[in-house]
Amino acid sequence: MKSQNISKKILYWYDNNKRQLPWRNHTSQKQRQYYTLVSEIMLQQTQVKTVIPYFENFIKKIPDIAKLSKVSNKKLMKCWEGLGYYSRAINLKKTAQKIIKEYKGKLPRNINQLKSLPGIGDYTSAAIMAIAFNKPFIPLDGNVERILKRVFYLIKYNEINKKYLIKKKIFFGHSNRSSDYAQAIMEIGALICKPTKPLCLECPIKENCISYKKNNFEISSNYKFNKIKYFEAYVFVNKNRYQLVKNNKFNFLKNLLIFPMREINKQKFQSSINKRINVKMSNMDMKIVINKKNKKNIIKNSFLLDKDNIKNYILPSFTKKIFKSVINY
Repeated sequence: MKSQNISKKILYWYDNNKRQLPWRNHTSQKQRQYYTLVSEIMLQQTQVKTVIPYFENFIKKIPDIAKLSKVSNKKLMKCWEGLGYYSRAINLKKTAQKIIKEYKGKLPRNINQLKSLPGIGDYTSAAIMAIAFNKPFIPLDGNVERILKRVFYLIKYNEINKKYLIKKKIFFGHSNRSSDYAQAIMEIGALICKPTKPLCLECPIKENCISYKKNNFEISSNYKFNKIKYFEAYVFVNKNRYQLVKNNKFNFLKNLLIFPMREINKQKFQSSINKRINVKMSNMDMKIVINKKNKKNIIKNSFLLDKDNIKNYILPSFTKKIFKSVINY
């Protein structure tokens, strides 16, 4: 009964406070499933405000699973350009192809079948089951974790691991509005139970929260900070064209064009007299020394890019930033 009361409170709050997000604006069950698949893949390690314009453009250009399964890699990557973790886009297309081939074009309703699709793990499969199919799953993302940590006042390291938090999800109970309920819990985490300065007075479940009663909202975390890595990028210019190579250095940017680079130590970075830039990636902070040289010989297997045509290429954000630092485009 207690969990039913909690679900009613959460859903009442959600019905009156939910955000208008484009992936919630679907007109059919088929569209709902596709929108959920695309948005959940995009939201992996990317904030909502960043995803919104990319999602809208993606749906406009690639409106359904059938078209996604047949889209050219060039068009797909252009739609994804700037969103990062490009392997997500490739996996999304592979998933669409598998759905067309093995599931008659329909997103599978079985969680184990969902997990068998490229790029879909425990969290994303649970989110799809709940949001797309209204099944009683509560995906454990950072927002839901934060709520549980505060509700139960989890401050010990052995209390904040995934297995322990999954057991604590029983607190939320279930609702026959599973789709809305999963989104409602995550919405409270995003809008109310923020990492810092939570809006506790507006929280529908504050009376059930030990942290609120103790007036202590600090959260224990096993968060790992990004590693700082140092690189030297070689900007070779040949007759006003720039030499780039296919990436084989970073797994998350597979086959995209980058400047030739090598990893260096901190001392060499700091002592360099060349231009330096900082680039914050999702998985590391890059500090890059730019070494610009005129070069007559063409690097083997390189690509020559004219500065006037740069915008026609799909490039990682740090490659673009290097370009911006050495030329105007």
